[in-house]
Amino acid sequence: MRRLTFGFTMVEVLVAVGLLSMLSSIIFGATSVILRSQRIVMDSQERYHAGRVAIMRLTGDLSQAFLSKHAGLLERNTETLFRGEEDEVLFCYLGHKRIFPKGPESDQGVVSYSLERAKKGGGKNLVRREKPHIDERADRGGRNETLAENVKSLKFEYWDKEQEDWTSSWEAVLEDTEQVAVDQVAQDQARAAAKLLTGTEVEDTFVLPRRIKVTLVLEDEAGKEYSFVSQVELRLTEAFQW
Repeated sequence: MRRLTFGFTMVEVLVAVGLLSMLSSIIFGATSVILRSQRIVMDSQERYHAGRVAIMRLTGDLSQAFLSKHAGLLERNTETLFRGEEDEVLFCYLGHKRIFPKGPESDQGVVSYSLERAKKGGGKNLVRREKPHIDERADRGGRNETLAENVKSLKFEYWDKEQEDWTSSWEAVLEDTEQVAVDQVAQDQARAAAKLLTGTEVEDTFVLPRRIKVTLVLEDEAGKEYSFVSQVELRLTEAFQW
């Protein structure tokens, strides 16, 4: 009798290998697309989260900005100020949180926001600098904190109620706070007299803008931009007299 043999021919083996390779390629391609899409979504979520947190922190600090015509008479001269440019801002605020309750600090401090070149990658970072003491060197010292990376642009706009328009800079600095504090009553009387004579009120330059608009733009590795725009209203626009 003729003996039966079981097996696969060479053609069947080649067909099976081809089908397996095709299925593997399809599965690999689909998995790669899924992983790439997941990575893009997670990166976008991180960018949006970083941008929202940064701009909320920035506007929160700006809402607590203040000015004072009081001059310190003891160890340090407390010169409050507000210097706003198109891409950076420096101001005194009432939002400092004391780490040590019995330490020589209060709720007052100096904060600045600016862009600095990153050490790696060549991009720019949004840096917040806080100084817990107000003195004559507001632009020096303090602790830096990076709030957002890969920042493409940072723009500040300040509302000028006299011109009823936005301006790209705002400066409120007293040249001599001690002298201003001494002569404050005389200055108020002179301002009131000028208003009676001319019918118009003399503009006080040592004030804060009523509103500030902040535009923050982040950028990912592919060049996609993430824009965040917010406005903050400053409550304490007039300088304290103490």
